[in-house]
Amino acid sequence: MNRSILKINNLSSSNSEGYSIENINLDLNYGEVHSLVVENESISELFIKTLATYLRGESLAEIFAELPLEEVEGELNFKGKVISEEHKQKLSEIGFLLKRFPLTNSFSIAENLFDLKYPTKRWFNFIDWKEVNKRAKDILTSFNFGLDHKAKVSTLSTEEKKLVAIAKVFLKEPEVIIINEMTDKLGSESTSKVYEIIHNYKKSGGSILYITKSWEEALKISDRISILANSRIKGTLSAAEAKKSPQKLLNMLVDYNYREAESSSSDEREILDAVFKAAEFLTSEYELKDVLLLLAKEVSKVMNADGCIINLIDENTGTVIDSLEFKLKKDLEATLKKKSILNISKEDNFYYSNANDKEFYSLFKKINKVRTIICIPLLIRSHVSGIIQIFYEGFYLHSEEEAKYLSAFARQAALAIEDTRLMGRSALLQESHHRIKNNLQAIVNLISLQKIFISKNSDKSIDDILDNIILRIKSIATVHDILSKDKFGRSITNLKTLIKIIVRFINLDKKVEVNLELDDIFIAYNKASSIALIVNELVSNSVEHAFPNGGDGTLEIKCKRLEEVILLVIKDNGVGIPQDFNLAKLNSLGLSTVDSIIRNEFKGEVKFSNLEQGTKVIIKLPIKSISLGS
Repeated sequence: MNRSILKINNLSSSNSEGYSIENINLDLNYGEVHSLVVENESISELFIKTLATYLRGESLAEIFAELPLEEVEGELNFKGKVISEEHKQKLSEIGFLLKRFPLTNSFSIAENLFDLKYPTKRWFNFIDWKEVNKRAKDILTSFNFGLDHKAKVSTLSTEEKKLVAIAKVFLKEPEVIIINEMTDKLGSESTSKVYEIIHNYKKSGGSILYITKSWEEALKISDRISILANSRIKGTLSAAEAKKSPQKLLNMLVDYNYREAESSSSDEREILDAVFKAAEFLTSEYELKDVLLLLAKEVSKVMNADGCIINLIDENTGTVIDSLEFKLKKDLEATLKKKSILNISKEDNFYYSNANDKEFYSLFKKINKVRTIICIPLLIRSHVSGIIQIFYEGFYLHSEEEAKYLSAFARQAALAIEDTRLMGRSALLQESHHRIKNNLQAIVNLISLQKIFISKNSDKSIDDILDNIILRIKSIATVHDILSKDKFGRSITNLKTLIKIIVRFINLDKKVEVNLELDDIFIAYNKASSIALIVNELVSNSVEHAFPNGGDGTLEIKCKRLEEVILLVIKDNGVGIPQDFNLAKLNSLGLSTVDSIIRNEFKGEVKFSNLEQGTKVIIKLPIKSISLGS
C-alpha cells in the first residue's frame, strides 16, 4: 500500500513580486502531520496559491486573485492519481484552512459552518434547521470552543471567528487539510484546544500539511518537518530527530538568533566525568533526594542550563509526588503546572518550548526570567516515573551531543528511582523491623500516657479506654499495612488512601453521613504514623462528642495541598464545643497528643471553632515539614 496520500513533485512557480519556489518535492503520509517551515509570509502564500492552481477549493480563487502566478510547473499526486496543472480538480477530500477565512457576518455560526450546504429533510427539499443547529452545537461542544451556535458572526471577536473557521473545515471531515498558520490570532487557551483537535484528527486517520513560519510550533505538532528556504526544500527531519537537535533544523533556515551550546562547556571528558560521578553516586547509600539533586546540578552544568527541576510522578494516580530543584539564580522561576508535567511526561522523547510558543507561559504555575525549557521523561520499563526539566534565561538551542548527554542523565535518574524501589523490596523486611520497633515504641508510649490519664480521670470505663487504645494502634498499623502492599516497595504513603482507611475502621453510626474531599498527597512513611494519629483522634472525637445521643449527622473531611501548606479540615454539624473550650487546658489525652504532634513535630497550627451548628477543626501543616525530602 502507498504510504503517501499526497505527493508534490517538482513544483515550481513565481509571482510578479519576485518571489519563487523551485522544484519542490514533498510528500504527506496517511495519518501524519507534515510541517513546512518557510522564511516569510510571502513564500507561504506563493506555495499555497500554487497548490490552489491544482486543487481548486471553494474560496481559494477569490482569496488569491490579486496576485497572479507565472510559470507554474510540476504535478500533484493524490491517492495515487496524478493531477496536472492542465487538469485542475476540485476535491472535497482536501480542505484548506488559511490565514484569511471568508465568513458571512450576517449569518449565524451554524449557518457559516455549513457554507450553504445544509442538510435537508428526508422527503422534502427543505433545509433541516433542527439538524443544522444540532450538528453545529455538537461540534462546538466537542471542540470545547464555548461558542453559541446561534450567535451572529458579526458579534464575534477575531479569535472567535478564527475558531469558527477551524470548526467549519473539520466539520466536513476531509481526508487532508492544508493549513497556514492555524494558531494565528489565537490566545494560549485556544491554541491548546486546537493542538488537541489536530491530535484527534490525526489519530482518526486524517493528514495535515501545515505551512508555518514558526519552527517552534512545527516541533510541537509534527511527525515530520521540512524547511523551505531560498526557494528550495533544504531538508526534512523527523520530529523526534528535530527535538533531539533543533540546531539541525535551524541550520537549514537563513536567519535565526539563538544562543547555542558553548564549546568550552561541552568538553567530552568533563561531561563523561559528570555522568560517571552520577553513576558512582547511585551506588552509594545516599537518599534518593540527594542523588536526584546531584543529577539536577550536573545536568545544569553539562547542558549550560540556568537550572534543572526533577519532577517525580505517581503514574497510578496521575500525581506529582515531589519536585527537586537546582538553579543558579534565586530569582529564576520555572514551576510547571501539574497538568503540564503530566502532559509532557507522555511525550515519546524530548519536549522543547520557548517564549515564542503561544502556549509557553500557560504551561507554568510560576515563571520569572525564563524563556526556554527542555524536558525529557524518566522511563522505567516503559512506565513514566517523572520528568527532567532544564531551563534557560534566554533562547537556547541544544545540540545533538547535548541531547545524548541529557538522555544519559535521564537514564541515570530513572536508575536511581528504580534502585530505590528495588532496595525497598529487598530491604523491606529489614525496614519493616525498624518500623515495627518504632511503632511498638509509639504504642507503648500511648498506653503509658493512657495509664497516667486514667489515674487522673477514673470516670472513664475500661471499655472506652480499651477502644481508644485499639483505635490508636489501628491507625499506626494502617500505615504499615499500606507500605507493605505498595507494589513498588516505596517508603511513601498517599494521604488520601490513609484517611479513607482510618475513616472506614472507626465505628461510625450509619446515620452519620461522611463526605470526603481529598487530594492525592504523598508523604514520607516516617510522617505517616503521626498524621494517622491526628486523623484518628479528630474523627473519633467528632463521632463521640458531636453526636452523643446518636441521630442524623454529617461529617466532612477535606485534605488539600495548597501553595505552602497541607490543609486538613474536619467539620461536623453536631452539638459543637463549649464556649470556654481551651485546647491548652483541656484534659484530653487524644487532643493533647494531636496538639503536640502538630505544633512540635510539624511546626504547624490547629484551630477549633464553633459553627452555627457543629464544630470545625482547621489544621495547617507546612509542606516543607511533611514532604519526602524533610
